[in-house]
Amino acid sequence: MLKNFKSLFIKSDEEEESKPAAETFSFPVNNPTHNVTSAQAPVSNTQTISAPAIAEVIKVYENGLESINMPGYDFYEFYHSVNSAGNNEQAYNMAYKMATVLDKTVTVQKLVHDADFYISKINEVYNQYVTQGKSKINSINDKKSAEKSTLTTEIEQADTKILQLKEELKKLEEEITTKKNKLAKIDESYISQEKNIHERLAANDHAHKTSIDKLIAVKEGISTYIKS
Repeated sequence: MLKNFKSLFIKSDEEEESKPAAETFSFPVNNPTHNVTSAQAPVSNTQTISAPAIAEVIKVYENGLESINMPGYDFYEFYHSVNSAGNNEQAYNMAYKMATVLDKTVTVQKLVHDADFYISKINEVYNQYVTQGKSKINSINDKKSAEKSTLTTEIEQADTKILQLKEELKKLEEEITTKKNKLAKIDESYISQEKNIHERLAANDHAHKTSIDKLIAVKEGISTYIKS
């Protein structure tokens, strides 16, 4: 059983919240006697990858190969023998001699055929999770675009509201200025009316005094000039 690739390449929402992932994945196993053509291993991009991440993924692939190791002596055992001996011409010759001793059916053609099988499984799993990874990236990009679109719309609405408020403020300031000008002219606009009223009040005072004086004079004349 292969270690969960999703935990290495694709962080789900649950995993991002530190929840244990329940899903596991295994290498797909086809009948090794089927015709399997060798697929060229995909070339990774040149972005910087940390050494621990590389080591972790390589370990996953190694475990995956082990999980689909076919019975008996085949390319998998040959592969380990060559690598442990130094991966040179002598190592290949020694490993092949040992292979033919352990299993008389081992031939160069059979080893190459088996190698194609293991390579195809690695590429199959790789492509599967590249597809899942790209799908997850697309999903993240969609979420980012949606969030950016929402925030951009809200910013534009806020800018529009600010412009409206500025226009309203400008109108209010103009109204205040107009009303201040009117306020400053109020006294002047009532001067004529006030003057007229003050003149009438003064005239009233004068007429009142004149009338009273005349009445008093006649009253006093009665007392003075008429004898009972």
